[in-house]
Amino acid sequence: MQTSRKDIYSYVATLFTSITKNIYRISVPETLSSDATTNGFMVLKLDDVRDFSEISLESYGQVRMYVEFYTPSTNTSTASGVMNTTRFDTAQIAIDNIISAECNKQNQTYSISKESILSTDDFFTNKTNSFYVYITSFLITI
Repeated sequence: MQTSRKDIYSYVATLFTSITKNIYRISVPETLSSDATTNGFMVLKLDDVRDFSEISLESYGQVRMYVEFYTPSTNTSTASGVMNTTRFDTAQIAIDNIISAECNKQNQTYSISKESILSTDDFFTNKTNSFYVYITSFLITI
């Protein structure tokens, strides 16, 4: 099977287009669009692929994908805004539901597994805009 990191990023990005059209790969861009600062954005980060292939037996690899959703603070005119809990909770629930639905699918090119709970939150400031960040991850088996 031929697969690349680009293919994996594209696959995961398509899963989350119902949540936001502002999906970036690897890191937060230096300049954000007005839509991203108003409605939030997502960053996808991919770890190194671990190859578990065995000669003339089973071939597969695994990689951990990190999903970070940046929710704008309610007061974005200062760097220390207040969390928009409604928007944050809505994004978290939507992301978790999409991941759970993918985990239940069988016979896919990429199998998603969320066997461990690696979720956290963070705070991010980009110039005068502040965001609360929901971070979760899952394993992808290729």
